[in-house]
Amino acid sequence: MTFEQSLPIIINLLLIILLVALIVLVIKFIIVVDKADRICDNVEKKVNTLNGFFNTIGSIDNKLAGLISMVFSGAESLLSKLFKKGAK
Repeated sequence: MTFEQSLPIIINLLLIILLVALIVLVIKFIIVVDKADRICDNVEKKVNTLNGFFNTIGSIDNKLAGLISMVFSGAESLLSKLFKKGAK
C-alpha cells in the first residue's frame, strides 16, 4: 500500500474522529445550556416571590413619605403664621 492509497484512509479516519468529538461537544453544550436555563428559571421564581415583599415595602415607604410631608407642611404653615403675626 503506497502513501497515495493510505492518505485518503487516514484522512477519513481523522474526519470520523473529529465528527465524533464534535457530536460529544454538542451534547455537552446542550446539557450545559439546559442546566443554565433551569438555573435562570429558578432565579426568576425566587425573584417573583419577593415582588410582593418589595411592593409592600414600597407602599409603606410612600405612606411614610406622605405622612412626613404632611407633618412638615403643617409645621411650616404654623411657623409662617407665627412669624407673620409677630412681624405685624
